[in-house]
Amino acid sequence: MLMQITEHAVGDVTVLNLKGRMVLEECDMPLNEHVGALVGQGRVKLVLDMQDVTYVDSAGLGTMIANYVRVHRRGGDIKLLHLTPRSAHVMEITRLSSVFEAFDAEDEAVRSFDRTPD
Repeated sequence: MLMQITEHAVGDVTVLNLKGRMVLEECDMPLNEHVGALVGQGRVKLVLDMQDVTYVDSAGLGTMIANYVRVHRRGGDIKLLHLTPRSAHVMEITRLSSVFEAFDAEDEAVRSFDRTPD
């Protein structure tokens, strides 16, 4: 089954609820297409809700990084929400936790876009 993606907006921030496995066979096309469409509309403040992501492999991480670069080139950012313990561990061992900010509450993730960078 392909990854399922639903979205909702909170102000100018778009929250993408991801469901399924973020692996080579299942995540690449849907996530890339969805983020590409959002970037095309100028919607570049994105939160990926990972609560229902059951597994992430190296291809899934590659997809996340490619989309992060795409969004950053347009002046935006991608934040992560509700990392599972397994996903949090993967982010730590790959050192991607220093690239992606992660949050436990949607309102915190949304508000983080209003902070001015140091």
